[in-house]
Amino acid sequence: MPVLPQPVVHSRAVVLRAWPSGETSVVASLLTEARGYVRVIAKGARQGLSRLQPLVGPGRLVEVEFGWSPGRELQYLKGGSLLLDPLLDANSLERTAYALSALELADRCRPSGVRETGLFGLCRRYLEMLSSCAAGDEAPLFYAFETALLELQGIAPELAACAACGGGLEAPGCRFSPAAGGAVCGACAGADDRPLAPETLAALRSLGGAAPERSSRRTSRETGILLHRFLTYHLPEYRLPAGLELLRAARSADAAAAAAKDDEPC
Repeated sequence: MPVLPQPVVHSRAVVLRAWPSGETSVVASLLTEARGYVRVIAKGARQGLSRLQPLVGPGRLVEVEFGWSPGRELQYLKGGSLLLDPLLDANSLERTAYALSALELADRCRPSGVRETGLFGLCRRYLEMLSSCAAGDEAPLFYAFETALLELQGIAPELAACAACGGGLEAPGCRFSPAAGGAVCGACAGADDRPLAPETLAALRSLGGAAPERSSRRTSRETGILLHRFLTYHLPEYRLPAGLELLRAARSADAAAAAAKDDEPC
């Protein structure tokens, strides 16, 4: 009886994660355009001359070819080509941290089935923008990614008017309330809601546009805190991505070193 050939899938994909398997192989989580979330095994990818090695680097946009057997947990990666590596040129700690953090969030929010729901397109656009952005623009791009990810989940924060009463936000006393669903006016604000400065509100609103605005370090930090609080409230399994933990630790170490240098006698 003849053996039917295994179907093969050709698709663009974003490499979300990768880890070693056995002595020479790599297992990778891919977010593919054609099949959604797929786990593949790249045989011999840890060998120096392997043609599969460039296809399993986290954060890369690739064109892949893999066997497709719906009953298998791991599909066999057969080949492909590298389309984009945002960490290849002009790399920095910030770019690496924000790239890997976005992929970690995408991995947690991926749909349970194999079909695509817009997440691949969001990740692809983010990697394309990150690869060409100027130094210092990584944070607003990441915050825009988080906002778009919330929109895909149907839970983006309300910023045009008070999320509780629908009134304006021009009066002083505006706050940010994850429980209410976004910005709230002073009359609707609760004691636990965080104050929302006008410049922070403007920065949050810009995240939904084509090009998020660069803001001061203080405003950027406050924007990140508010989005973190919103994600924590609405996504029960959310936690700060490991890349941002690494970036925060590095910045704390730099600040400590700078303070110690200032204390040195002339």
